[in-house]
Amino acid sequence: MPYNYYLVYKPGKDEKNTADFLSRHPNCSEPQPESVAEEYVNYVCANAVPTAMTLQEIQLETSVDDTMQMVIQAIETNNWSDPSTTEYKKVSDELSVHKGIILRGHRIVMPTSLRRRTIHLAHIGHQGIIKTKRLLRSKVWFPNIDKMVEETIQNCLPCQVATSGNHPPPEPLKMTQLPSEPWKEVAMDFLGPFPTGEYFLVVIDAFSRFPEVEVLTTVFAKAVLPKLNAIFSRQGLPEVLKSDNGPPFNAPEFESYAKHCGFTHRNITPYWPQANGEAERFMRTLQKCIRAAIIEKKNWKQAMNQFLLNYRATPHSTTNISPSESLNNRKIKTMLPEMPSTSKPEQKAMAEYDPKENKFSVPYNPQPFVVEKKKGTMVTAKNVSKVVTRISSQFKVISTKSAKHDDKEVEPKVPRPSNPQEQKTLQQRPKRNVRQPARFADYVNYEPM
Repeated sequence: MPYNYYLVYKPGKDEKNTADFLSRHPNCSEPQPESVAEEYVNYVCANAVPTAMTLQEIQLETSVDDTMQMVIQAIETNNWSDPSTTEYKKVSDELSVHKGIILRGHRIVMPTSLRRRTIHLAHIGHQGIIKTKRLLRSKVWFPNIDKMVEETIQNCLPCQVATSGNHPPPEPLKMTQLPSEPWKEVAMDFLGPFPTGEYFLVVIDAFSRFPEVEVLTTVFAKAVLPKLNAIFSRQGLPEVLKSDNGPPFNAPEFESYAKHCGFTHRNITPYWPQANGEAERFMRTLQKCIRAAIIEKKNWKQAMNQFLLNYRATPHSTTNISPSESLNNRKIKTMLPEMPSTSKPEQKAMAEYDPKENKFSVPYNPQPFVVEKKKGTMVTAKNVSKVVTRISSQFKVISTKSAKHDDKEVEPKVPRPSNPQEQKTLQQRPKRNVRQPARFADYVNYEPM
């Protein structure tokens, strides 16, 4: 020991050794509820773990188990007529008795009262079904052991909570119906915070996919509502606004603002961002743009504005036209050069089929259309059966010149039949001179045709 103690007894009656109040005053405080609850939980956990099993315990339980006694008797007499021994008859050649314990080979046949406890002992540590079965099969056996192990582990609450796999099947996909007109339904979300402490408020139209982005320093309702007012002053008020359940969308101020403006605020399912897919997908693209600008050491706010210009002018895969054209019915000019449209009214065209029906379908309508109206790149054309409105790239200009035909009938040239006598005999092979024999001098010979 690092110290040597020397104990001296001093009686308390001595006035010089009067004990102080704190050392002699008993602690009458009651235990706190937290400590009692903690002790109870520890007690339950300690007693919930099954204790180890001994051979003496198995012998005792086997001796009082009626089914086990009938099996022992059947093993000794080889008489398996009793119904309770039916499940053991299949493996009767492997069964034996040793010191009051039934064995199947080298494995112990557990009595009924110890089977559930045996499974819990094998499941300590919460191994899976397969591992638990392997451990049990190496030591013990009893009828329906696999089924009992599966039921026990499948109903084990800690295993179910701690396991992330085997998710339930996802809900069937449900297509979001496209709104009937632009800026009727919009989606909103936040992107950030960025290292500067700023956020992006993203509002995107579900019809045209036209995005609006505002920079914020906080996501509280007092800062968000003025930005929404600025967006709605440019594009108008929507009928439906879709968002998640985070702040400030769950604030009373936002609900009052929605009621004041006359639009419906629709919250998506909590912790399911896929329900707000339009905004989430756009924010992923926007975040990529900002990261690329930071890598290139550019002003990321200026890069964001350039990105928005190109994004609004790019034809969207859903609508096949640009968001700006779908929302405002006009194309916006970018840094790329383009040729002006050449379609004019009263000009014949051929409208493209959409889509092709089969391999023999032609790419354009065989009935010519006449352009009646042109608005931006949107062309309205009419033929004998219908009126269509398409983007100009889906029309093909055709020639209106008609072929000129002469009124004079031209007599067809019919070849005359050839005279066989006038045809010359074609020699396909070289022919030698033939001299007629003398015996045929009195005859007239004919050459074969």
